[in-house]
Order: sequence, then structure tokens, then C-alpha cells
Amino acid sequence: MPSRFSTAARACWAGAILACTPVVHAQDSNPEPAAATSTWSDPATTPAEDLGNLKVLQRSLLLDVAESSDRAIVVGDRGHILVSETRSEWRQVPTPTRSMLTAVTAVGNDVWAVGHDQVIIHSKDGGSTWTLQHHDVAAEGPLLDVLFLDAQRGYAVGAYGQFLATTDAGATWNVQWISDRTAASAEPVQEAVPEEDVEDSGLASTDMGEDEGDPHLNAIVRTPQGLLIVGEAGSGYRSTDEGASWTAFEFPYEGSLFGAVAIDDGSVVAFGLRGNALVSSDLGLSWAALDTGTEATLQGGAAVPGGRAVFVGASGAVLLKPAGETTLRLYNFAAGGVMSAVLPLTETQFLTVGENGIQTYEPSAN
Repeated sequence: MPSRFSTAARACWAGAILACTPVVHAQDSNPEPAAATSTWSDPATTPAEDLGNLKVLQRSLLLDVAESSDRAIVVGDRGHILVSETRSEWRQVPTPTRSMLTAVTAVGNDVWAVGHDQVIIHSKDGGSTWTLQHHDVAAEGPLLDVLFLDAQRGYAVGAYGQFLATTDAGATWNVQWISDRTAASAEPVQEAVPEEDVEDSGLASTDMGEDEGDPHLNAIVRTPQGLLIVGEAGSGYRSTDEGASWTAFEFPYEGSLFGAVAIDDGSVVAFGLRGNALVSSDLGLSWAALDTGTEATLQGGAAVPGGRAVFVGASGAVLLKPAGETTLRLYNFAAGGVMSAVLPLTETQFLTVGENGIQTYEPSAN
């Protein structure tokens, strides 16, 4: 069976991680010749190819990064995973899937990665070895994010309202549905931006068309007040009981949000299309717009100690949020291209991943 997604489409599906930007990487520019007789193999259960060329792999399409104990773990296209103890020297590790991996999270030495074909893989040793926990090639779209509350309880979210939960470290995953765009329980959020100022703030633009189906759930984050899910077309969900129940709400911005970062000052920042970013300190009951100074789509972010945060996105955009401020500092990391995730290495140096692979960036040096 041929792949259901082209390279460009797969990049778009990664939580719109690359904002539907066509991506050409090494394997696509020099495709392997088709065999005279070929048998389709399920990418979800086919081990990833050992490229044997780390320079090529480090510059391929990579989508997320996490830290487990003493090492960093990067996941991406075709099931590829790279690990590093130094954050500068990387090695590829074997994985049991060739499906695109879109997100990774860790609790101690336990690591989970999710992706296309509803793939969920697990490592018990900090990312050195992996096993396939779950997959469903019939799933209409990929899983886009994963969060574990501890080593046993976790959630995975994705396209078309996909929501999976586990209470046994992923030995079993239960498919649930928390999203219903027409649910009577959906409550509008209290707008911190005055109605007459919404258009000027850029929060009124509708970036996605109407979709009668369940909205894509792009990211899930834990805050001191509870759990928060951000998604397509201004959709959001909150839980104050660690995921036992969820309440739908609408963001004051009607476009799609691709991520959220819980900052150590107790606030959470949601970010997405056209440079939109909003901050809340009450689990999304109210939101205030942040001044990002850019219309570049924001696709990844991370907390920085001291009440700060860093965000990355399209067109080399890197933004730093100082503690307590609503105006972000914008930098341009041209070599970064379209970036999908970021990991703070120090207070001023960051590791980024995206269409140009793994890179480091230090705003103060530019």
C-alpha cells in the first residue's frame, strides 16, 4: 500500500508543525529506485533504516526534542531518533517504526514518542532501545503530542480529535473522545482583550476554514492549575482533575494554536498561526495577547528558568519572553529555517530542531 501522504503533506500533518511548508530533505532529493517487484510493508511496524551518515541525519526533518535523565532525545521523519549526552555529538538509535514521529516526552528514564499511523513507542532506558506499544494504520491522522503525568499515567492527542489515555505506562492505550465542536458544554473564554481591540491585536483573524469534524488536538501541557489542550480553530480543553474529565472552551483567537508552554511563574503561553501568542494564569479562564512582533507561525516553545520562555517557528523566528513582560524579543535565526521545537541548553543558548535538523543558537551572539 502506498503512503497516504506526500512529503509536503506529511510535514503539514506534523501538527502543522511546519505550517504546511513543503519540505525537501536528503532522501527526497535522491529517491531510491523502485524495486522491480515490491511488497508493501507497514511503516508502523517496519524498523527505521540505519542511515549510517549522521551528518545527513542531523540535517534531516526532525520535529521534537526532550530530555531524559542525562541525555537529549530528538525524533523525526521515518522513525528516526537521535540521542546525545553532550547535546553536540549525536548518534542514531534503532527504532521499531518508520512512521514519522512528531513528539517525544520523558519521565526519568521512561520515554515515549508518538506519530503517524497512531504509533506510540516506548523506551525504558532513556532512549537507547525502543519497543512499539501501539499503532493503528487505519487512523485518519497522526498523533501530535504526548504527555505523561508520572511513569504510569499518560495522554496522547492528535488529528481529528484523537485522544488516547493509559494508566499502565502504555502497556494498554484506551481511545477516548473529548472533543465535540457542537457540544453544549463548550464555554467561551473570558476575553482579556477588549472586543473593540481584538481586530487591532490580530486575534480576530480566522486562519482555518470551518470544519464539521472534530478539531485537531495539537498539544497538551501540564500547568500548576491543571491540564490544558490547544487545538485547531481556537479550540481548547481544560482539566482540573488530571484528565478524568475535560471542559471545552474557545480561545479569543480563532486560528489554530500549535503549542503551549507552562512557565515556572504559574502562567501558560499558547502560541500558533501568524505569530499569535496568548498568556493565561488561570488555566485558560482568561487570556491576554502577547506582542510577538512577527506574523511568522510559532510552532515550538520551552520554559526557561526564572519565569521566562523561548519560542521558535517559521522563517527563522526565535522569540524570548522576559519574566512578567507581555512584549517578546524577536530574533532571526536564518539558518534555522522552519523550526518545530526548542530546548534550552543554558540561559542564553538554545538547541533547535526542524526542517534543517539539529542546530544551536545564541541570540546574544547575533
